[in-house]
Amino acid sequence: MTLSGGCGIDAPYLRPQLDAIAAMNIKQLKTLLAVVEHKSFAAAGDRLGLSHSAVSLQIKAMEDELGVLLFDRIKRPPVPTARGRALAEHAQKTLALFDASASVARGELVRDKLTIGAVPTVLASFLPAGIKVLQAQYPALEITLRSGSSSGLAARLAEGDLDVAICTKPLNPIPGLDWHAIATEPFVVIAPAHAEGDDWRDLLQDHPFIWFNRKTWAGQSIEEELKAQKINVRGAMEIDSLEAISNLVSEGLGVAIVPICKGRRAFSNRIRHLPFGDPQFSREIGAFTITDGRSDLVIGSCIEALQSS
Repeated sequence: MTLSGGCGIDAPYLRPQLDAIAAMNIKQLKTLLAVVEHKSFAAAGDRLGLSHSAVSLQIKAMEDELGVLLFDRIKRPPVPTARGRALAEHAQKTLALFDASASVARGELVRDKLTIGAVPTVLASFLPAGIKVLQAQYPALEITLRSGSSSGLAARLAEGDLDVAICTKPLNPIPGLDWHAIATEPFVVIAPAHAEGDDWRDLLQDHPFIWFNRKTWAGQSIEEELKAQKINVRGAMEIDSLEAISNLVSEGLGVAIVPICKGRRAFSNRIRHLPFGDPQFSREIGAFTITDGRSDLVIGSCIEALQSS
């Protein structure tokens, strides 16, 4: 049932009575909603298994506790006053929260909205397939997507702007956030198909280098690994889009180091690629969630869908 009306629980004339609501019990609130929904005391009594007089006594007790009239009894059948409708709207929300209490404790509460933040490489690779699986499980779930850098998404999650942040795993844990591994993505050196050189080191040192944005965690890890391998590159450009980097490489404008993303289509035949590093360098992609000591059924299903996609 959805109640509508011109006033809400924040109406000024209700504020002095709000403290009295604590004295009311769940049974009284359910009785109030039943009367509003079924439009008569008698019908509400039939619905609840109560006599007409029992319903009337419960409503009268609420009015006495609040010091306001909740129903206009001059009309037949009695109709809710503006204050009665405002309280009924509030009672509807209160009862929904009360009924969900056990589900919250068991981690079974199903939310109706989910906000997912993801780095661009994830948005362009396995995330769409994962969302398709999640929507099949929860057809009514409203999903909002946000894009950003790994560090930016982690910060927004911590601030409460996101429910899940899908990104590159940082070098150090982030207090207050839980990490859920999704995939390990190897890095490769990509070069134009006609580029000379059969060794990844030669390709990196002999051709202009297109950086993967070094403000991102992935870009920073590439830079650190190049230093560890003692390889100097001739930086030509710096881009944060894997598709753009691949297009630049395919046009012969340089070489680059990129991850082979989970679920991503193969490189075009205009590009050749070789494993980067010995052993091959890789990154871990996963999801951050807030650490709050509780499980969330939808968030858990989201992570499982991404892991299986």
